[in-house]
Amino acid sequence: SLCKSFDAYRAWVTVEAGHYDAIQLPDGTLRKHPRSIAFSSMDEVEFQQLYKSALDVLWRWILSRTFRTQREAENAAAQLMSFAG
Repeated sequence: SLCKSFDAYRAWVTVEAGHYDAIQLPDGTLRKHPRSIAFSSMDEVEFQQLYKSALDVLWRWILSRTFRTQREAENAAAQLMSFAG
């Protein structure tokens, strides 16, 4: 479902941004579990670090994609820049 896809994507970005806890499973493997991204769960400095790291993750993802047209690439970049403030 779309909601599950969004949650999975948000979790991926959060982990790639380094905002996770490593959890050891019973078989000895480690799993990266995303931390909460709620503003109330962190201080201002941690929130700003997460925000910057998440934007960096998204920029790398955008730059690694192949777009059909230059306009499509510029549109994707413009949408991301609107969040960068």
